[in-house]
Amino acid sequence: MLKVKGIELRRIYPEFEYIGNPETSFNRIEIDSRNVHPADLFVAIKGTKFDSHTKINDAIVSGATVIVSEKVVSVPKNVLLIVVPDSRDAYARISAAFFGFPSKKIKVVGISGTSGKTTTAFLLYSFFNQIGEKAAFLGTIGEDTGNSLKFKERFPPTTPDAFYLNKSLSEMIKNNVKYAFIEVSSSAILFKRISGISFYKKILTNIDIDHLDVHGSFENYLNCKLHFFSGSVPSILNADSKFADIFYTVSENFKTYGMKNNADYMARVKNTSEAGTNLDILYGNAAYSLFLKAAGEFNVYNFLALTAFSLEEGLDMNSVKAFASQIPKVPGRMHILHVNNGLIIIDFAHNPYEISAVLKYANKIKTGRLITVAGAVGWSTGEKRRKIGEISSSMSDTFILTTDDPRGDDADKIISDVLEECGSNTVVIKDRFEAIKYAVSIMQPGDVLAILGRGEEREIHFKDKTIVKSDEEYVREILNENNT
Repeated sequence: MLKVKGIELRRIYPEFEYIGNPETSFNRIEIDSRNVHPADLFVAIKGTKFDSHTKINDAIVSGATVIVSEKVVSVPKNVLLIVVPDSRDAYARISAAFFGFPSKKIKVVGISGTSGKTTTAFLLYSFFNQIGEKAAFLGTIGEDTGNSLKFKERFPPTTPDAFYLNKSLSEMIKNNVKYAFIEVSSSAILFKRISGISFYKKILTNIDIDHLDVHGSFENYLNCKLHFFSGSVPSILNADSKFADIFYTVSENFKTYGMKNNADYMARVKNTSEAGTNLDILYGNAAYSLFLKAAGEFNVYNFLALTAFSLEEGLDMNSVKAFASQIPKVPGRMHILHVNNGLIIIDFAHNPYEISAVLKYANKIKTGRLITVAGAVGWSTGEKRRKIGEISSSMSDTFILTTDDPRGDDADKIISDVLEECGSNTVVIKDRFEAIKYAVSIMQPGDVLAILGRGEEREIHFKDKTIVKSDEEYVREILNENNT
């Protein structure tokens, strides 16, 4: 068990105010007073809905020996009080110190953007392991700290809590990992989960409107991303992303990739089909032709980000080309099922940008109609819900509006919001299983059915119940019923 003394923190962070015996030690760090054990350090955080400074006494009663607070409070003489200007920031920085600053001993690559984070991070993780450079992965779908990939069962944050993040990085070091590819969400930046993390390089996928429920405005969301890419850490930036020129002004050391605007690494698509994409990659004075076993413009961008990062690391283009032709499927992303009367696409796309990208591709490959099943999640703004309805309806021949994951919000209200901008081609079927069942039943030869929003996720959370079943499980159950 690790044990850290207050005097060690004072040496590392002398800017904090230490009141009490600096020789006091702690074995763990906790932000939930209900989980405090004897000899823990408890961090009191003022959240958006709850201020855990009110639980400091509870933490002390449970045995906390060190308290971190944003204000001076009364504590027993045997308890060390550390007063800080920002508890979230302090929590993350103390967590980094507790584990010996693991991010300084491994090449941590942060991938951030509105969409594409999971695919880009997962592909980099897969590629580097394939070529013998041991890599780890932390993201929306799960994690691998150097042993095996473990999938997430619930919906924890894309970027883990600061203590867990540093703990995972320390495990990677024990497992001799060289590269850690981690998704960095805007919430992680806003709530300081990555404070104290030393990034080796950063990758920008793209920027679009999302997470306004958390940030309040798009300006706040954009500034959050800009903050992450500010400074001298080498970055790989998407030249075709919205506001790319602003990212150029804040990043002091960057390379670019793209398909439309001039960039250091460029892709030219020759043709695309359900099987994959033939394209040229141009950089320097060279051009390389390759087959990418992944379809859709969005996947070209994800792969181009991988290419730019890999070549900047000094890797050979031949290994990149070889990987492209046998690229692995990313769980929950563009999973295509072949059925007798067409194709079924199951994808995690859950915001307007991602839904538009998937439906654009689906319209290219369909020979019949495009049928879309989608909804909006809880904790999302009315604007986002209406935009999802507008895009899903306008880009589909038939749009079946259903429940995604209410997360305790009113499912009927979510559907009502989405429906506001939908056209006459929209059918509302609240029950997700019944919605998918109806979509499958109306498929005709050449049709493409896009089931969007959940990907590999298996839990739908209502106020009074949780349904455990993935979209693919729904589809296979329906197909089995049809074949009996």
